[in-house]
Amino acid sequence: MGSRVAPEVHIPPIGLLYVAASAKRHHPDLHLEVLETSLDARTDEQLAAKLLEINPDLVGIRSISLFEDELKRTASVVRQTLNVPIVGGGPIATAKRTSLLKAIPEIDLLVVGEGEFTFAHLLAGTATSGLILRQGDGFLDLGDGTAGDNLDDLPFPDYGLIDLEKYDHHLSYAYNYRRQGVMLTSRGCPFLCTYCNTFAGKEARLRSADNIVTEMEQLSRNHDIDDFYFVDDIFNLSRQRTEAVFRKIIALKQNWRLYFVNGLRADLMTRELVDLMAEAGTVWVTYAIESGSPRIQKLVKKNMHLDKASEIINQSQDRGLVVNVNTMYGFPTETSAEAQATLDYLAELHMPSLLPYHFCLRGYDGCEIVEQATDAGWDASAFLADGTLSYHDLPKGTNTFPRAEMMDHVLKYHRQFGMHNRQHLKRSLDILRNNGYTERDLVDMYSVLQNRPLHRVEDIVSSSVPNAIATDAYVS
Repeated sequence: MGSRVAPEVHIPPIGLLYVAASAKRHHPDLHLEVLETSLDARTDEQLAAKLLEINPDLVGIRSISLFEDELKRTASVVRQTLNVPIVGGGPIATAKRTSLLKAIPEIDLLVVGEGEFTFAHLLAGTATSGLILRQGDGFLDLGDGTAGDNLDDLPFPDYGLIDLEKYDHHLSYAYNYRRQGVMLTSRGCPFLCTYCNTFAGKEARLRSADNIVTEMEQLSRNHDIDDFYFVDDIFNLSRQRTEAVFRKIIALKQNWRLYFVNGLRADLMTRELVDLMAEAGTVWVTYAIESGSPRIQKLVKKNMHLDKASEIINQSQDRGLVVNVNTMYGFPTETSAEAQATLDYLAELHMPSLLPYHFCLRGYDGCEIVEQATDAGWDASAFLADGTLSYHDLPKGTNTFPRAEMMDHVLKYHRQFGMHNRQHLKRSLDILRNNGYTERDLVDMYSVLQNRPLHRVEDIVSSSVPNAIATDAYVS
């Protein structure tokens, strides 16, 4: 299930394509169909018609927390249309677990954790883990499923189950209209950030460089894909593997374009890796810093080496890449002064985040940050309810960072680094153009980011402030 913003942003459902490929390996005669409701069945009537046309023996529905209402709608339509088992899955199932079954009675059971083996075994009637079942008036939680230790043994995601031409007509996760393949090259994350909940555990498992590049070659050959974006929690956990991937891509001379929309930890990068990354065709990188306050870094267990990170960010920017810097505000016990430390950190960079990636903290089931918020006197249920909101929705304020101060902070960010700074917007547009973004890409990208319909590139800067706060960050 996808988003419904206009212009719309869609990415191939990589999780479902992995699960489907594994199921077909174990059950060669199995017939599978993959639908994205916001592409293939926008209304209840369209979804019901699709279900009747396919007439499946089982329906699986994947979702994330942000789209719980869409999950409820879909499950309700399936139950009204067909008398078949309904299986829920995806990050929302792993995080919410039995509470999701309580909230959506139409769902019969959940696949939790990694679903490749669990779903295949479920179809065979042999699953012993990775499921949460209804049992009388209660539930039976069999623990999370796993895809095993050797990820190279998994079949590649089955792109033959989707119509890539449909995705060509919508913005990708990197905000352009280029056909892109989604690369998941690892599972798990060993870091302990309290605001994060990784579905695959805290022990990292990495695909080999050979396996990664082989999949990329296959996608390029079979599906005309030359743009690849990586969605790992942290792609560069292993410096040796990261270097090997880049060197293999360079040697192929395919002119591929790489996007690291998340999953590059700045203080694990080196100057040599940045140069290799650029030479391999990288267009877009995102480094998650979160906070410029040492106390907040320690509180949320990010423990980023901020000086090392700024060196890597600056070098990436100097290479001409699209460089975004994720930061957040609104942490438990954070003060206005500590949030200001994040803005001060950004001001010291050669250039702040190209896109305005300054987010209001959200809470999700399974994240330690919810316990920290409770300890700080927050209403945990209200904090979790905000998990359905966009990161850019207006902040509500906290007992240490009142709403009025938080609003001032957000406005200051945009005057200094974001949508209200004409100088920053113009420079950002130049960098995006230099990295192959078309005028259509730019107009629709900023329509989404500014949440208003734009028609020309000139409209992007028309409401910005020409004399917004200037810093050394804008010196070429």
